[in-house]
Amino acid sequence: MLVEGYQLEHTETKCPYLENRIFRSNNMIITNIDEEGIAALLEAGYRHFGAYFFRPECSSCNECRPIRISVKSFRFSGSERRVLKRASQFKVIFIDNPLPDMVKFDLYRAHKKRFKELDYESYENWESSFFSDQSFNKIMEIRDGNKLVAVTHLDVTEKIFSAVYCYWDEGYASFSPGKLSILKGLQMAMESGVEYYYLGYYIKDNKHMSYKANYRPNQILVDGVWECDITPLLSFPLAD
Repeated sequence: MLVEGYQLEHTETKCPYLENRIFRSNNMIITNIDEEGIAALLEAGYRHFGAYFFRPECSSCNECRPIRISVKSFRFSGSERRVLKRASQFKVIFIDNPLPDMVKFDLYRAHKKRFKELDYESYENWESSFFSDQSFNKIMEIRDGNKLVAVTHLDVTEKIFSAVYCYWDEGYASFSPGKLSILKGLQMAMESGVEYYYLGYYIKDNKHMSYKANYRPNQILVDGVWECDITPLLSFPLAD
């Protein structure tokens, strides 16, 4: 296993997920890493944007729970099959060694504005966050003909898939492109025979993060141990 880099100072900022909370983060810059290394850091609850790796370590809050899906046990529900059927005309393209371009960047910027996040981000910062020469850096595109509908940045190894970030065209909202991207990613993960599909952080009281519990069977990381099925934590009914 190869993981080379250096530790940064812990940071405390306004929480991006829950109101009136402070977000304390353990931060690292990883300069060299292999597939076993990225799998180990995901296993330990880290997420990353490019070389910047982070893990929440908030003393008074434990709501950011890393979540992963047990791929070999996953079965599509009726509603999930309907999402796939409704979008059957779309092309799904899996890209090794992806390259940045303005079409993807414009789609990303529109997505960020829709969720009222930072209204300015440079092309250079976006590129460094999502594109690297690491072998596990992949992209899944969903297209309607030549029209780019959704982009999912992925980490992919022989053992895991991890969704780093997804953004999509609001004009296709009726096709549930966010959910579609997860389902298409799961299909690819099942075909590849990997164990887990990582979805980042599940946060019960954040509507943009709580939906992840609908994908089952799942596991969350609690006090360094991956525990099965978070259904008791849900505050909304599961989809059929």
